[in-house]
Amino acid sequence: MAAKGKKAGGGAAAAGRWTAEKEKIFFHELAMVCNVTAALRAAGMLRQSREVYNRRKRDPEFRNNWDEAIGESYAMLELEMLERGRLGEDRSPPKTKAEARLREIPTALGLSLLRLHRSQVKGKAPSAQRPMRGEKLRDALEKRLAEISRRLGGVG
Repeated sequence: MAAKGKKAGGGAAAAGRWTAEKEKIFFHELAMVCNVTAALRAAGMLRQSREVYNRRKRDPEFRNNWDEAIGESYAMLELEMLERGRLGEDRSPPKTKAEARLREIPTALGLSLLRLHRSQVKGKAPSAQRPMRGEKLRDALEKRLAEISRRLGGVG
């Protein structure tokens, strides 16, 4: 007999459990937008945020999938933020679903996500430097965009 308030076969309790399908959705979304909350929401696991971080700590395969997804989405989000800085809103329409999704991310959130995940993706942050301006900044941005483009399979 099922416990009071729960259906036989899991019901509400099963809704909060990780399944292979939920995990697939979670990592797909995480690889697209670099946002754990959005990935949990897409997988229907938003109420499991504490559990997802605990699982990341104790499950090496889950952690590897997480790191890979963050690495992919970080590169795409970084490119998106650099393009916004360089071109503003004067850009061609997105060519892929991933590009469209990245353009939906507000700039402030995108920059926060990059700061949040930077040490995970790039290691320890470099010491503070004097901010670049003018041509030096533009040259550095173009160099970085070419590097990211090559890393994503473009010409550079």
